[in-house]
Amino acid sequence: SILDGEIPADIADALRRGVRVLTDKDLLISQLLERIPPSRPPAMPQSNEVHNTIDDFWYHAVWTAKHLRRGELWWAKSGVDGRMKGLLQQMMEWHARATRGSMTDTWLRGRFLEEWADPRAVAALEHAYARYQEEEVWKALFATMKLFSWLCRETTGALHLSYPEEGEIHATGLVRQFFNARPL
Repeated sequence: SILDGEIPADIADALRRGVRVLTDKDLLISQLLERIPPSRPPAMPQSNEVHNTIDDFWYHAVWTAKHLRRGELWWAKSGVDGRMKGLLQQMMEWHARATRGSMTDTWLRGRFLEEWADPRAVAALEHAYARYQEEEVWKALFATMKLFSWLCRETTGALHLSYPEEGEIHATGLVRQFFNARPL
């Protein structure tokens, strides 16, 4: 249990930010709070971590387009508004720390994203989510790809990493092929 073992980093981060205990008759919460490790500055991502995230994103862009082309709306929407948004969030966090300083507080799981993320990215999110309609999912897919692309380019540039442009070009081409082949 969390009371006996190591406190997971995301839970420690949330608790470290402050809690108000209303009742703790057995002092279990007090003991837990005493065991929270001190905050460490977030590590900047390594090259392989960034490149794996980029590759995973472009793989899922193609995967989503394939499911859309097959008429599998549920899977496609899950791809663009689920897996791809998780990778987008990760890139937004790295972008914030790479462009605004490594100590930029990006919170947990996108909390307060509107405060720490690049305002251009926050504005672009308006078009990056879809309703449960095929055309909406296509629009969200293209908007998410566009947003991810410029975030990656700026992030890799700020981190002095190469950007694997050929993967984006190939994936974008495949997505466009699936889009153009859809029944009208």
